[in-house]
Amino acid sequence: MKTITASALKKRIKGKKILIDTNIIMYLTDRVQPFEPLSRLLFEMIESGDTTASLSIISVAEVMQGPLKKWVHQNAEDVKNYLINFPNIFCQEITTDVLEHIGRNNLIEWSKLRAIDSLIIASGLEQNVELFVSNDDHFKRAIPSDLMLSFGI
Repeated sequence: MKTITASALKKRIKGKKILIDTNIIMYLTDRVQPFEPLSRLLFEMIESGDTTASLSIISVAEVMQGPLKKWVHQNAEDVKNYLINFPNIFCQEITTDVLEHIGRNNLIEWSKLRAIDSLIIASGLEQNVELFVSNDDHFKRAIPSDLMLSFGI
């Protein structure tokens, strides 16, 4: 699969507040090729303050599932702490304020989303993100292309 270039990624996210979907995190934690280098660059830019990010607490839980399924509970705890305490990332909990976004933002085609994806996107809307970063096909179908960044092309 062909991917966007590192320079295209930098240009698209520099100075923006972004939401990072679960799959982008897993590319880094699980070293999934060919996306791992782009995910690493994304987190480096966040760490340095070139961009800021938001995660849904749901994404943190989803990433924890990999180690938990392998009975490596300490790794699950480590990844949770890493993500929640990462510089320039805010972890949005699911609140009634988040739920208020679901179905209300007319830019999002809510009917094309699974419930979990709706909650993740609503978490980003609650944080006023400018761009959603995901390779998920549901995201790609539901979010306008000018608000969406995918690693694959």
